[in-house]
Order: sequence, then structure tokens, then C-alpha cells
Amino acid sequence: MNILPLSRSVVVIGSALILSACSGLNIDSVGDRVDYKNNKSVNSLEVPPDLNAPDYDPTYATIPGGSVSAAALARGEAQQGNAVVLPTNAAIQLMREGNVRWLQVNAPAEAVWPKLHEFWRAMGVAVKRDEPRVGIMETDWAENKAEIPLDFIRKTIGKALEGMYDAGSRDRFKIRLERPAAQATNIYLSHERAEESVSGTGVKWQYAPARPELEAEMLNRLMVFLQGGNATANAQPVAESKLTAVQVAMTQLEGGQPGLVVGGAANDVWIRTGVMLGRIGMSIEGQQRANGVYLASYDGDNKDNKQGFFSRLLKSDKDMLKVGGKYQVQISDAGNRSLITVGDADGSPLKPAVATELLERLKSEFER
Repeated sequence: MNILPLSRSVVVIGSALILSACSGLNIDSVGDRVDYKNNKSVNSLEVPPDLNAPDYDPTYATIPGGSVSAAALARGEAQQGNAVVLPTNAAIQLMREGNVRWLQVNAPAEAVWPKLHEFWRAMGVAVKRDEPRVGIMETDWAENKAEIPLDFIRKTIGKALEGMYDAGSRDRFKIRLERPAAQATNIYLSHERAEESVSGTGVKWQYAPARPELEAEMLNRLMVFLQGGNATANAQPVAESKLTAVQVAMTQLEGGQPGLVVGGAANDVWIRTGVMLGRIGMSIEGQQRANGVYLASYDGDNKDNKQGFFSRLLKSDKDMLKVGGKYQVQISDAGNRSLITVGDADGSPLKPAVATELLERLKSEFER
């Protein structure tokens, strides 16, 4: 938790005391684990002009043919006049594979997509990336106010001091849709986290481990919302069962290229890898399920002052992955095991050190 500079605090406290004398105390109690409602809306993400439209597998395209504007999607309307509405009785299941969960919805992706916009709006989280043709949606970084401790001052003064406090962390969520059948949609959600780090050179933002339990909670809230419930109501903590660690190991392939061997069928590993890429700072740009290939870019902002306080989030002298670089991640069937390899945007081999770093990050997620 961080508190803003003292000069501002004195002014705020003085104003708060005057207000409290007039209208009584306003006790602020955060009784839930998620509270993003006070985040400011942001403009849509501007894609740099040198980035091409992402490649995608039409089998898993969210809205085939034509186009639907983001504004129309936010209203739950399609420009073509035949909007698909999510049935109120649509069957929804929370699925699980290892430490990865997803929702399986008995409804077409065209009906699910606008409901995702409504969900994030209800949660108070701005959508930053909106690509229905490839089924990819990403939120902006958001502060979870529920992580700010409810100390004596906050209990006494109430909401007048909200502006003084900062959780010292930010969350971002990524959603990817797949269409396993014409009337079915799988919703995968990844969480990213960044935290303030204080050192002798000042304060900077750094990536922190993602929280699968927060993914589970948000999926639970999304399921409630899709079923017509209140997404922001106090939710019961998601029960975490002990998992059997999956067998995973680094290996060296012919020619010296590294690979990651994961126990399990390629289909199961595909599902888990897609979520884990989001956790380790990768954004999926396209997917070819038939070939087991994800095209992903390494998150970062090359326009230093364009996007605000996260502009330097992933920039480190020790970081060997190129910020904004595109990479192919391939999952191949190897009997009762699967092999994960990585290449550049064209699938050509990476420098072994770069490939090893990316695969080691995936390995850590499989071992959690």
C-alpha cells in the first residue's frame, strides 16, 4: 500500500474533517477481494502503424465475415441487423485442466462477445484491445482497491481519503475465445500482475507472478454474469484443490535448439499453454489449432511516454526477449507427452538463449 505525498494528504485530511463535521462519518468497508470500480476509463489501444493485421485460424474466428464495430458490440448490437443474443438458459460449465480453468458456454461466439464487454464494464475495468475476428480481448491495467488495507484512518474518515491510497499493484486480464462447435464457445482468461518496486534509484513497476486463483474468481464472476447474476456481488473464495504436478522438463533438440517436454496429450497442453502465455507477458495475435501453433507478441510499449506509467514495465537490460517482438509457439504431439518449441514470427529458430528464456517461463507456470 502506498500513500501520496504529505502536502496533499494534509489538504485532503483537512477537507475530510470539515466534511465529516457537516455530514457525519462515512465508513468505507471493502468486504470483497475484488474492487476495480474506481478505475478511470481509457481510450482504445492504438496499434502501431508498423504492425500488420494478425493471422488467424478461421475455424476459431469469433465473428466470421463482415465486421462489427466495438461500439455496437458494447451495446450488444450487430451492424448487420441480425444480432445474436445469448440465451438466458445457456448451459455454462467451469472446466479445469491442471491449474488452468476456462468456461464452456453452450452458445455461439457471436452471442458471447458483447456480453464480455458488458461484464468488464460492470466490473469497472476498461477494455484496451478488442479483436472479435480473432477472438482476443484484453483489459487495461487496473488497480484492485480491495487490496488496500482497511486501517484506522480509512475506517474513520471514509471515502474522502480514497485518493491518498494506492494498492501498489495493477492487474490486467486477457480473454481468448475458441469455437469447438458452431453453437459452443470456450472462454479462456489469463491474469497478469505488476507491482511497484522501491530501490535506491526510485520506484518502478515490475511484473509479479500471475494469480491463478484470481483467474478462477473472475471466471466464476463471469459465469454468474452470463447467467444473469450480479458480477460485482460478494463472492465466496474459490476453493483450491491440491494438484498433482505435471511432468515437465527442458530438453535439447537436434541442432542445439531447446524444447520443453510436458506430460499429457497435445490438446490438453494446448489449452494450458494458451492461458500461460498470457500470464508470462505474451499477447496471442493468432492461432492455428490444427498445427498446434500460437503466434504471440511480447508485451511492451515502444512509445515511451504514449501509454503512461507502464511504459517501462518490461524493459530490462537483462531481458533477452524483444519488447513487441512476435514469436511462434508450437505444441507437437509426442505420444503421451507433448513438445513445446518456439521460433520467430516466421517459425525460424531463435537464438537458443532467447528460446530458453521463454520456455523456462512456461516451465515455471506448468510447475506451479
